[in-house]
Amino acid sequence: MNLTDTLVLAGTLLLIAAPAEHALVRWLRTKTKNGNVQLLLTWADQAVTLLEKSDLAGTQKKQEAIDFVSQRLVANKLAGKFSQEQLSAVIEQAVAQLNATAIK
Repeated sequence: MNLTDTLVLAGTLLLIAAPAEHALVRWLRTKTKNGNVQLLLTWADQAVTLLEKSDLAGTQKKQEAIDFVSQRLVANKLAGKFSQEQLSAVIEQAVAQLNATAIK
């Protein structure tokens, strides 16, 4: 096998494997993003549960919960992956879920 044949074979293999590699990279990115969102939701639930019995007012509790989640994000090198609006929404969702389970 000469150099030209080797280059043609390598190029052909790259063309064949490229779609599979692209799909693998997309799948890994999606899995990572989903994992990060699941961590965020878990930390929000933890923060809301921890602060539920505190003496703080509603807005103070919410800010403490956001701070707790922000600290967890920083500790896990995920700072900047979620906006303050997203953190606020996740905390509100966790509060609503806690209230819904408390009513039952």
